[in-house]
Amino acid sequence: MSPEIDVALVNVTKKFGNLVAVDNVSFEVPKGSFFSILGPSGSGKTTLLRMIAGFEVPTSGDIYIGGQRVNDVPPNKRPCNMVFQRLALFPMMNVLDNVTFGLRRRGGMSKAEMERRAKDALARVGLQGLEKRKIHQLSGGQQQRVALARSLVLEPTVLLLDEPLGSLDLKLRQSMKLELKHLQARTGTTFVYITHDQTIALAMSDTVAVINRGKIEQIAPPEELYRRPATHFVASFVGENNKLTGGRVLAVRPGPDPQVEVDFAGLRMAGRAGEDLAVGDTADLFIRPEMISLRPGKHENGLLGKVSEVNFDGSHSLVVVDLVEAQRPLSLNVKIQHTEDAPEVQPGDVVTLSWRWDAANAFHPVAQPSTEAEV
Repeated sequence: MSPEIDVALVNVTKKFGNLVAVDNVSFEVPKGSFFSILGPSGSGKTTLLRMIAGFEVPTSGDIYIGGQRVNDVPPNKRPCNMVFQRLALFPMMNVLDNVTFGLRRRGGMSKAEMERRAKDALARVGLQGLEKRKIHQLSGGQQQRVALARSLVLEPTVLLLDEPLGSLDLKLRQSMKLELKHLQARTGTTFVYITHDQTIALAMSDTVAVINRGKIEQIAPPEELYRRPATHFVASFVGENNKLTGGRVLAVRPGPDPQVEVDFAGLRMAGRAGEDLAVGDTADLFIRPEMISLRPGKHENGLLGKVSEVNFDGSHSLVVVDLVEAQRPLSLNVKIQHTEDAPEVQPGDVVTLSWRWDAANAFHPVAQPSTEAEV
């Protein structure tokens, strides 16, 4: 195992009776990186984290932490710590005592050294000067940072995070995800984070693994995951998308990044082939609303539409456009950022839509609808 890899799973499967919760999963987490496991409820992400922590034992396969196989190593002997969504802080203790708790249980260290290390950990999470506060005197974000300090003070090789921001309100969650990213960069500790919240995974991570029904669908940096999804599920789960279903592939241009043209209700639409597609195949096409260019009026080289709705949403407006030349009702959502040169449109306006061919992704339809993302 490479010394540059802090966590590695090799063909790991976990079964609970006849239920396969994790199905032959393999991945590596580089030292000092922020690695997120993203998936809907019931996808197997929590089971994965619990196996890394040692709370569950794989049915088959191997888990390595810091280059050591840990399948038979109990949780308290593994070089990792876990931060839970429910922080489990001790309300009867002050902040300093909460942070030194693990050091006291471990033993072998003077009180002065424990306090020094605890204060250093609190400084790293921005809580210096609050050592004597009781837990109930802290905000939700401060309590979150106490939980992080309590884990970091033990100097784990890997910090495992089980959706610790999930219980925070939206605004605090937005600020804490940036703090968490900065904290990981400052400490250099390897973070493995599980979440169903794609906005958190994309904003914080160096690498994201998308899991669905126990299988890894794609492992990639956030931008690649967003722009070049590898599967139908990833395209539908990650980010907002227009999803056009049941098209017919008219042409395929092979190459390193194959291009396809697909007929939807008599309209030819270009996209990137996210998997092998052949002429005559049925395909679904995913186009992100912000990737679509909208021009007022009728123009060549685009799809003619009529605006049916304009929904203001702060920094942008979401414009619903009905494609007037389609042979059946067909509409696309277009996101317009509120910049000085942004087009101004109203319901009833005629517009032309277009996009770069590689901004859309085409896949074979799936037998069952993909799970919608929880944001």
